[in-house]
Formats: sequence, C-alpha cells, structure tokens
Amino acid sequence: MLTLILRRLATAIPTLFAVILLSFLLMRFAPGGPFDGERPLDPATRAALITAYGMDQPLPVQFTRYVGNLAQGDFGPSLVYRDFTVTQLVAKGLPVSLTLGALALLLALTLGVASGLAAAMKPGGRADRSIGLIATLLTVLPSFVTAPALVLVFALGLGWLPVSGWGEGAPRHLVLPVIALALPAAGAIAKLTRAGLTEVLGQDHVRAARARGLSPLRTLTRHALRPALVPVASYVGPTAAGLLTGAVVIETIFALPGLGRYFVQGALNRDYPLVLGVVTLYAALIILFNLLADLAYGWLDPRVRG
Repeated sequence: MLTLILRRLATAIPTLFAVILLSFLLMRFAPGGPFDGERPLDPATRAALITAYGMDQPLPVQFTRYVGNLAQGDFGPSLVYRDFTVTQLVAKGLPVSLTLGALALLLALTLGVASGLAAAMKPGGRADRSIGLIATLLTVLPSFVTAPALVLVFALGLGWLPVSGWGEGAPRHLVLPVIALALPAAGAIAKLTRAGLTEVLGQDHVRAARARGLSPLRTLTRHALRPALVPVASYVGPTAAGLLTGAVVIETIFALPGLGRYFVQGALNRDYPLVLGVVTLYAALIILFNLLADLAYGWLDPRVRG
C-alpha cells in the first residue's frame, strides 16, 4: 500500500504544478483585466493599481512569486473583494462546498449501492428493468436540468422546501441542492453495482458458498459484495471530484455561498488570484480524492498494491 501511495504522489505533484502553471497563463492571456470595468479608470490610477499588485513585473517573476506565496498557504489578495484576501474567501466558501459535496456523495452511494443490490438479486426481473431504466435516466440528466425541476415541484409547487439560500446550513435548505447534485452519480453507481454483482454472483467461489448452505445475505456480504464494489471504488474518486466542481452550477442555481459563487464572480471580473486560488484548491482536492479512491481500490483488490 505504501508503494501505491508513493507512486501516486510522484505523479500528483507535477500534475498540480502543471495545473497551476496553465491556469496562471490562461488567466494572464485572457482578454480584459481586473481593472477593465464599465467605468474605465484614469491611466494614473490604473498604473498605480497594476504596480501595487505587482502586475507590471515579467510573467516569470509574477509566477515565481505566486508559487512561493502559495507554498506558505497564501493565495494572495483579491482584486475585486478588496477587503478580503483569497484565503479568507476560500475559508468562507469551502465549508459550504464540502458540506454539499459530502452529503451528495453519501446520498449517491447509499441510493446507488442499494439500488444496484436490489437489481442484481433477480437479474432480468421487473425490479432489475425498472431500476435500470431509472438509473439510465438519472445518469443522462445533468444536475442543471434536475435542479430547476426539483425547485418547480417541491419548492414552488408544493411549498415544502425553500427555493434558494443557505439558511446558516439549515437542513431544509440543503435537501434540494444535495438531491440535485447526487442523482446523476447515484444512477451511475447503481449501474456499476448491478453489473459488478451480476458478474461476481456467477463465479465459482460464490456458487460454492451457496452449495455449503450459506444464506443469500451471508453469501452476498462475505463473498460477493467486496469484489463487486471494485468498479464503484474506481468511480468514486472522479465522482467525488465531479460533485465538488459540479457544485459550482448547483451553488449558482440555489444561491449558496460556496466556492462556486466566488469562482464564477472571479472569472467574470478577471480576479486572477481568486480564480487561481479556487482552481488550485479544486485541483488539490481532486488529486486527494483520486488517491483515496486508489487506496480503496487497493483494499478491495490487493493485486493493484504492488
């Protein structure tokens, strides 16, 4: 397992550096700038701001300084939210995004694995066909389609839940965003669980366990479930990252004060440090989630640890 971790870290650090470098260059070469608003600044004020933020330096100097500050945990000042640093904005938005993503992942795993188990117990049956159809529909419908539909039905139509807002993290305000974010992933996990269990339940060691008189539940939990979840473990890492980055859309739809809101506003206003800070944090979390998924994969299938 240690070899697996070291091998993943050896590729993770250069990958993160490449993401930071490409994001830095793309932001610098994009048209417009943070000081190009509807009311143009006078040349003297504009030149003073550019000098104050060090943007008059050559790009290699700016990038080296940024990476040096980043190594110390400093994402730099925000060019738009001038009363806050990027670190402060991230500290405000990250808990919201992590809460939303973690609850969505937990719901997706619960619904997906349970549905896959139910479908795999009787392949070809009515439950299997119904779950397969629903899972396919959930997979192909993106969250920006299901989210307005959920709002239309449960918030505007029935009035059971609020339309938007954070509400200091009140459960009522989290229900619709979490469901909208989790449903596509739940559909994919259900299909993977069903496929994995169908294959494993037909293998010789499972048949032998049944022949020894083990109950279906014991056979499933002791001999079939762990190897059947290997495809799910491979999917969970990218899914966790996708839920976090996909929360940008959900946070915008439901007006949640997460990182997504700051990322969108930063991109629109060419707030270089803010966009770079959010992208760097997202990249680091994606790498971390994939590493955790690899560790889970290694635990489920020891053949990949070497």
